[in-house]
Amino acid sequence: MYELTFTPRISEVDATEKVMITAIMDYLQHIAYKHADQLGVGHHQIFHKNLTWLLLRYTIKMNRYPSPDEVLKVSSWVAESGSSKYTVRDFEIKDKEENVICSVTTSWLLYNYRKRKSLNYKDYWPDFQAEERRALDYDFPNLALPSNITSRKQLKVRLQDLDINQHVNHVAHIYWLIEAMPEKTRKKYKLEQIEISYKEQAFHEEDICVESELIEDKKSKTLKAIHQIVKNKNKLISKATTFWVSKI
Repeated sequence: MYELTFTPRISEVDATEKVMITAIMDYLQHIAYKHADQLGVGHHQIFHKNLTWLLLRYTIKMNRYPSPDEVLKVSSWVAESGSSKYTVRDFEIKDKEENVICSVTTSWLLYNYRKRKSLNYKDYWPDFQAEERRALDYDFPNLALPSNITSRKQLKVRLQDLDINQHVNHVAHIYWLIEAMPEKTRKKYKLEQIEISYKEQAFHEEDICVESELIEDKKSKTLKAIHQIVKNKNKLISKATTFWVSKI
């Protein structure tokens, strides 16, 4: 397990005076990067070998959104995946009272970007050790695509959406999902959970469209949204399901 502490910056706080979910995902990205370096399988240790890690799945559950004056204890560890095809990395964020604010599970593929081939990560990670503990009881089920699109938003990939490999960073997809939600929905509901499956890369100045099916349950005051993000009109780059709860 690897641990770091973060104190949110004012630029990471939204109009509700809470830390944005995208900022929280940035913290998790940073700790994963640092931990991979410590384990000997970080970007600068494997990229010259024509290897990189591809993020396949990401599920984040927010128990509450932290305030900007909180000190957040972030932990990450490699969990047992039960497969040689992909590895699992989990995360938790706790407050000073050790209450869990956020739980996350992710899956990753080791990939030879020259040969465009996925690899058995255990062949390249001889000292691999996984923890049995999971942050979420989640086995990455197949995600649905929207069957009745009720919301559509056109976007374009910006320079700031790109990562160290010059393709769209995984957090940018979350910005797009939130940006694409109707304003009245964002004002009425709070985002509680995201499940996303990454399918293809996207690059600078490509045209992006977020298409969503919104399913509102007025009795429970919740909303479920089923999304697909496509580029160049018809190429699926990610699909996601988001869960929202009423702010009232």
